[in-house]
Amino acid sequence: MKQKYSITVADMELSIISDASPDEVENIVGMLDRRMRDINLKSPRCTKNEAAILCALSYCSERIAMQEAFKKVEKDAFRFAGENEKLKKTIESLQEELDTVRKDASVMRSILDRAAITAVPQEAVAEKPKYVPKPFNKKAEEAQISAFETVEEEPALAPVQPTAPLPNLTAEAEEAPKAE
Repeated sequence: MKQKYSITVADMELSIISDASPDEVENIVGMLDRRMRDINLKSPRCTKNEAAILCALSYCSERIAMQEAFKKVEKDAFRFAGENEKLKKTIESLQEELDTVRKDASVMRSILDRAAITAVPQEAVAEKPKYVPKPFNKKAEEAQISAFETVEEEPALAPVQPTAPLPNLTAEAEEAPKAE
């Protein structure tokens, strides 16, 4: 609601009508009065009208600078919004990839758990590797070149089948005379 105010700027009485609250009007009048007094102090030959015009020019200049700064901020905000959308899509795709990796890890974990439950035969553990990886060190590779050739398989030994029953060794050991 518009109200009528009586103000004093640089010792000049004015009546104005404004929608602003009394506190807002008082703040604006105070800023304008200080600015005009500063101009009069710096340029004593400046009239009140010239000071008012210089003050208005100063505020207009500041407003134009603020508008340009606002446009720059608005432009940056628009650019950042676009970058934000790209980052959101990247995060979503990375989250999907992470979920896939987690599922794969869970499957691998269950496979390893099942393998650990079933006993691995000792013969499979004792087998020699058929391939020995090459080292990354060139000097070590040259010094141990023979170690990196393919390892020949040793023939597997057939299990021995006893032809006659074995004597009970524990019983004989108890019957044997003790040496003193």
